[in-house]
Amino acid sequence: MLGGHRKDIDQIDGQILSLLSRRQDVAAEIGKLKRDLGFKIIDQAREQEVLRRLVSNSNKNLSADAIRAIYSEIISAARSVQQVPTVAYLGPEATFSHQAALNLYGKSSTYRAAETIEEVFGLVEKGICEWGVVPIENSYEGSVNITLDLFYEYDLKINAEFFLRIRHHLLSKVEDVKNIKHLYSHPMPIAQCRLWLKDHLAGIPVKEVASTSLAAMLAADESGAAAIGSRLSAQTYELNILEENIEDQPDNVTRFLVIGKTQQEPTGKDKTSLLFFLRHVPGALHRVLEPLAKRNVNLSRIESRPMKTRNWEYLFFVDIEGHEQNRNVSDALKEMEEYCAFMKLLGSYPAGGEPWD
Repeated sequence: MLGGHRKDIDQIDGQILSLLSRRQDVAAEIGKLKRDLGFKIIDQAREQEVLRRLVSNSNKNLSADAIRAIYSEIISAARSVQQVPTVAYLGPEATFSHQAALNLYGKSSTYRAAETIEEVFGLVEKGICEWGVVPIENSYEGSVNITLDLFYEYDLKINAEFFLRIRHHLLSKVEDVKNIKHLYSHPMPIAQCRLWLKDHLAGIPVKEVASTSLAAMLAADESGAAAIGSRLSAQTYELNILEENIEDQPDNVTRFLVIGKTQQEPTGKDKTSLLFFLRHVPGALHRVLEPLAKRNVNLSRIESRPMKTRNWEYLFFVDIEGHEQNRNVSDALKEMEEYCAFMKLLGSYPAGGEPWD
């Protein structure tokens, strides 16, 4: 009986491989047509649409996360026969930014680790990388302020958003928690695992380092050392996962943005981001936002940041639902601009789906 089932699996795998090969041929033809017609090769809106459709058709045998993981690699392989993108992310290797980039673009893409978020912006602006993946906000720690500031300084567009569920694991070369002598990690994961550490590693010295990846590197090199890090860190630095999901809050999610130089076409489920600063008149903020309410455009996020170049002036960052090509959104944006001292559209892009694990 077991042999019969294994034979069935072998036959199914052969059929899948044949279909994947056929899919690659079709993808190559699509790439040729795009070049002949002058279309952009990588269409992130279309890729997000494919993933959403597949996830919506999932059944009990395949979870949404499994479908996303499988098809992100299939899409990445298809993309590689059209154009292999170079993607910048906040490094070093095996950070959560790296994980987000891999989930978005798969292993068939080329990656470049940047030392700072500003370097990610610079690599994309100079054309060294087609895309950059940057963190914008965390559900518990709030906004990543440097990312907000850089959108004012650089002329780049948001092309996509991606939500990653942050899972912290206890990593080490040792095989028993009792043999851990000291622990490394970035200050943020340490804070997010505070209660677990108090209950399970009380008295063990905790040392702060610049990143979870560096923590994993140190844990791999030092006897008795452990780190708080991701599953990707464990795989990259060949560490044992002694305890999984040690974060105090299980619904810890980081939102990432993909930055580039192109504008995405409407998908029917989009967001538009913009920034502006106000004139010094009474009710200025109310006047700027009122056109959204009049046209039934939902404001999903607003945040202010002090401007570095003007004392006591503030930049407002806003996310709204809809695409700037939608009539109600377009009309609202035109009216908003009349009441702003300065306004900059950061792009319209497909709204992200459920967080990936």
